[in-house]
Amino acid sequence: MPNNRPTYREELLHWIWENRQFSSQDLQTTHKNNVAIHFPGYHNKSDGPDFLRAEITIGQFRWYGDIEIHWKLSDWRNHNHQQDSRYNNVILHVVFEETKERIQRQDQTKIPTLCLSHYVSQPLESFLVEYLRHPQLPCAKHLSYISEEAFLKQLNKAHKEYFEQKVEDLLEFYDPDLPPSQAWVKLLVISLFDGLGISHNRKAMRQLAHILLHEETHCSSAESLTNRALTISGLHEKEHDRAPDFEWNHKGCRPNNHPEKRVPQATLALYHIIDQPFKRWMQEDPKELWKELINTKNANPSIGKERGEILFGTVFLPALYLLGQLFHSAKIKNRSWSLWKTHRVSLPKSLLKRLNDTDLKSSVYKRKLGTIHQLRHYCKAGRCQKCFVFKNEISS
Repeated sequence: MPNNRPTYREELLHWIWENRQFSSQDLQTTHKNNVAIHFPGYHNKSDGPDFLRAEITIGQFRWYGDIEIHWKLSDWRNHNHQQDSRYNNVILHVVFEETKERIQRQDQTKIPTLCLSHYVSQPLESFLVEYLRHPQLPCAKHLSYISEEAFLKQLNKAHKEYFEQKVEDLLEFYDPDLPPSQAWVKLLVISLFDGLGISHNRKAMRQLAHILLHEETHCSSAESLTNRALTISGLHEKEHDRAPDFEWNHKGCRPNNHPEKRVPQATLALYHIIDQPFKRWMQEDPKELWKELINTKNANPSIGKERGEILFGTVFLPALYLLGQLFHSAKIKNRSWSLWKTHRVSLPKSLLKRLNDTDLKSSVYKRKLGTIHQLRHYCKAGRCQKCFVFKNEISS
């Protein structure tokens, strides 16, 4: 294998070491000294060696100290561990790639090396080799051989986690100093502004939402509030009425995402939300409430079907779930969760490209919001060890 590859995430190797996903029989260092692992060490989540206070026997001597793990031996020098006194207590250097070279500590003493690739199962070794080549989706080459059941199980897990993450994200906009009903309305407004700011103008849209929530009582109509929003934001270029500068970003935005279009849409939504009796949010059908919200009068252009579907899933349903939590309503929580489980959207083709290159049926993943979480949180992040697809593959 080539030696000029970039360093990849090592969490996968950490998982293999911590969970002993390799044969412990006949272990030897690269210089043919027998190795016995009595305790792999405590996983260090901070700076310094990867595992602390391990206990191993090398040759005839029992050692107590730390373990450092890398994909290849040269990573030790690339990370400047040879100049760091914290690594003077490392008793074993564990790597994946074959090597005969030895590295040394800051105190100039040599460290024995164990090459894991000799001791992992053949399916796991194949997976790790592919991971080095394609770290964002290493299983893609083999997905056609994985049961659809394993993939669906993982995707359902990701779908649930994404909903939980969105609920957690929305809590950032909750103001505990307000009465619960007002705090929830404020949360919904800010989260909608944030969602319509995707992806270049989220901060500016949230900033505008905070200002407009104080301004709306002074505006007698949706039209006057919209004009006020455009003026405050600087999009009407009336400098004397402007609030502190907004950092609007037009570069890279599709025409329909330009703030000149998203600000009026968000403002009309704000006016509609404030204008509703609060009990409607508690009692009425979420789909009908959402349909009213995004089809408010005078929104030209409208939010759009695709963006509306995404916002319904990533903003409105999590917000309703929080409403159920605030007022201890299992009915509202169950209703929003049930709608999330069956909700389908049009995901960007660019996002799905890696999955489209596999033999998986696109109907399984192409309209499910959990696919976003799967690709970002698992595949792109290299968290294979947490994925059912990976576990199914290495056990086959």
